[in-house]
Amino acid sequence: MIPAHTKHTFAFKHVQGKPIELDVYVADPKPTTPKPLMLYFHGGYIISGSRAAVRPWLLKAILRRQWTFVSADYRVLPESSGHDLLADLRSAYAWVATELNTHSPHLVDPTRLIVAGSSGGGYCAVLGGAQFHDPVPKAVWLHYPIVDPAAERWVTPGIPLPDRPVEDAGPTLKEMEERRANGEVSFGETFPKDGDMRTHKRFPYLRYILQEGLFADYVTGMKGFGERVRNEGREKVITEEMHELFPLDFGITKAYPPLVVVHGTKDRGVSVEESERLVARVRAVGGTVDYFPVEGRDHAFDFEVDDCEKGAGRDEGALALEGCLKALDGYVGGSVEKA
Repeated sequence: MIPAHTKHTFAFKHVQGKPIELDVYVADPKPTTPKPLMLYFHGGYIISGSRAAVRPWLLKAILRRQWTFVSADYRVLPESSGHDLLADLRSAYAWVATELNTHSPHLVDPTRLIVAGSSGGGYCAVLGGAQFHDPVPKAVWLHYPIVDPAAERWVTPGIPLPDRPVEDAGPTLKEMEERRANGEVSFGETFPKDGDMRTHKRFPYLRYILQEGLFADYVTGMKGFGERVRNEGREKVITEEMHELFPLDFGITKAYPPLVVVHGTKDRGVSVEESERLVARVRAVGGTVDYFPVEGRDHAFDFEVDDCEKGAGRDEGALALEGCLKALDGYVGGSVEKA
């Protein structure tokens, strides 16, 4: 059972007159001492999904610690670019660091901020570790993250989503380009609880952006970017203005916040090699990293976990998540018993 808590929704910025919102979950609505806070970015390949996508095991673990938990929306592809996305991430982080306590004192200790994310939200969190400076996050926690938008998988056409055939993407690509030409924006879409993607309006966008190898094009906002990476090499194609979107190449230094990573070794959605390259890069520059590979597990393995800290028969995936949480306890000075 999820511990008793309250949830409040706030708009942290507006784009084209539309609010971009975040949800704040607190176990104690009137804490007497400042609390660690986790800012979480949802999955969906930064094409779909929403802030509602919070797994029960995660919420249970955070609320037991009496930490504040925040799940934020952001602008998504293809209507917006990675630069727009990063602007929203910065705005969300600044809001929780400077504004949240004006609504209720002690909900956040700005010196104990954790940035976290799953899949595409993991890419958001990787960016945050490199780009959030005032204050610097205490730790970054990644669940099977996209790390490198120029990796082969994201720039190569003809690779469908797992268990999906290659199909004609023409009508969907035309629709996406019309939305971009009209200046439309999207803050994502909540995935259906029953998993039936036939009812999910943005699923064709997700499916065909990946199938056609256009992910990096939309991240950078440059048509043909992925093709140029394939033909010319990333070193010649990534301009200085794009550096902020490629943290693996340009954002990892010894000053990068302590990093905690969990990833299934048989992930078909986001290759575990992306996490392994990131972990190797952080270690190479002398940074701090805790890495929890989960043998044989696929993408989003944690969907099968109800509670990673309690109950008999917890599997390797649950134990890896528990290990991540213990590492975070060490970085923010908290635990289940004492926040």
